[in-house]
Amino acid sequence: MAVIWFFIILILGILGFALIIDLKRKKNNNNPHIPTNPNAKPGDSSNYIMGDYKDTGGF
Repeated sequence: MAVIWFFIILILGILGFALIIDLKRKKNNNNPHIPTNPNAKPGDSSNYIMGDYKDTGGF
């Protein structure tokens, strides 16, 4: 019975620690802003690499 209580307390401790971290991040607003191109057309992706890929091994 003591083993069950140990695991319950352990899980609650981990969840509580995660909640504290989450609340601190929301308070500090540490979420990185993903930059977007305001001039991009709808459907265009701004996540591209220009070049011939000679250094990456791609074709």
